[in-house]
Amino acid sequence: MGRQEVALLMATQVDSGPVVRPRLVNPANFLFATRDTGYKTTGLAIAELIDNSLQAGAREVAVEVATARSPDRQIEIMVIDDGVGMDAQTLAEALTFGGTSRFNDRRSLGRYGMGLPNGALSRSRRVEVYTWRPGVGVLWSRLDIDELVHAGDAALPPVEHIDRPAFVPNTGSGTVVRLTRCDRVEYKRSTALVRRLKDDLGRIYRHFLADGVSLQVNGQPVVANDPLCLQPGSKITGGRQFGDDLLYEIPAGSTTGTISVTFSELPIDRWHGLSTEEKRTMGVTAGPPVSIVRAGREIDRGWFFMGGKRRENYDDWWRCEIRFDPVLDEIFGITHAKQAISPRPELLEIISPDLETIARALNGRARNRFMLVKAAEPLSAAERQAARAEASLPSLPRGRRPIPDELKDLVDGLHRHDAPYQIAAAELPTMGAFEVVVRDRQIIVLLNTKHPWYRDLYGPLAMSELGRDHDLARQVALTLLASARAEATLRRGAERGHAQTLRQMWADVLATFMNA
Repeated sequence: MGRQEVALLMATQVDSGPVVRPRLVNPANFLFATRDTGYKTTGLAIAELIDNSLQAGAREVAVEVATARSPDRQIEIMVIDDGVGMDAQTLAEALTFGGTSRFNDRRSLGRYGMGLPNGALSRSRRVEVYTWRPGVGVLWSRLDIDELVHAGDAALPPVEHIDRPAFVPNTGSGTVVRLTRCDRVEYKRSTALVRRLKDDLGRIYRHFLADGVSLQVNGQPVVANDPLCLQPGSKITGGRQFGDDLLYEIPAGSTTGTISVTFSELPIDRWHGLSTEEKRTMGVTAGPPVSIVRAGREIDRGWFFMGGKRRENYDDWWRCEIRFDPVLDEIFGITHAKQAISPRPELLEIISPDLETIARALNGRARNRFMLVKAAEPLSAAERQAARAEASLPSLPRGRRPIPDELKDLVDGLHRHDAPYQIAAAELPTMGAFEVVVRDRQIIVLLNTKHPWYRDLYGPLAMSELGRDHDLARQVALTLLASARAEATLRRGAERGHAQTLRQMWADVLATFMNA
């Protein structure tokens, strides 16, 4: 059929009767459908409301969770902030879909004006908004699914001036978003939801909390929860950054956006002995190792940008945080719900090779660290046995002994304790079989994992599955502790220098013998 025939047919159809203009949206069906936007958790839905608070300049945000007094005892949720508040026109738009003066704004958290109604309706059937500014009083509006469906209306009720309700704080300005008839909360008990919200919001807004924002849930402060375990004041600390941050400058239209990547290693030496439950509670095991942060707010977690690397158990022991500017939303595949990414191929090509290489290196480091941890079990036994005999030995001379510069970082990284002996294995920057350091009258012996003595004698015994080999490894460690203590009793610097020279010569000859 040609264009002229199509045009004639259309004209005939129009002339045959009145033109019917169907509605773009069926209000009732749209409201019910939008409830299935797909927020993974209540915490992510509430985060949409907190985003609005932070974008309004709030420095104090409180989330209140309670059980309604109605027969169904459904949960009710309020988000209260001290932001700039809204005027009547802004409030009227706030509950509409796409109603925002910041549409497609790439400078902060929101873009589309969908967060408030979408997040609220994903968990509740009614959302009320109370807002106030100096000299204006309290303004109130609402979006009630059942009310709109019953009335068959496509318009929201008008904004009203009301007396200040008891739950509205007496601050100069601010906003309260109140969710009632919450029929889609995954928890039946408010106490369980409060615990989950504190954990989720502490992780999602960890950077804002570090910047001084106050966030509370039922009056309890939310503590920053940094999965990299690097942030001071975080719920769990102890991680160590691996390398410097990676920086990428990515073109985005007429401007450029920045991607920053940070890796960290978790302390295997300190945490490997924790119970399975403790590791799970701390988020060590089975936790997503990669965190995606947009405009300072976490939006996704998972196994991203790892190329062809498959996840293994050792990957529980490192973390990665990827931060990016909102101008890069398209290349990250951000949706209006801000809770997931779908990276485009060009982004994968840019950063995946680097991240995969680092992930493989961290996996190998974790594997080696676990081998050292296992090999350290006979060392701990030797420490305890030597400590039991310490009282029967001559006391060590007093006075400070300088720690060699090349060993300071290794010694500082050891967990301090009051026992007279500490023995640890590491890849030393020296050629000796072991090094001796005295710190606060504690003898520290550092075994060099590069030396044949460790590689071919102690290591195989310590890594064996046989108990007898472990006993032999302990006895071997005791021989080195005895040598180290004898060296530590020398009072004169010249004597200690001769002992160090002899120890190095012994290590060189031993390496020659064992490598022959």
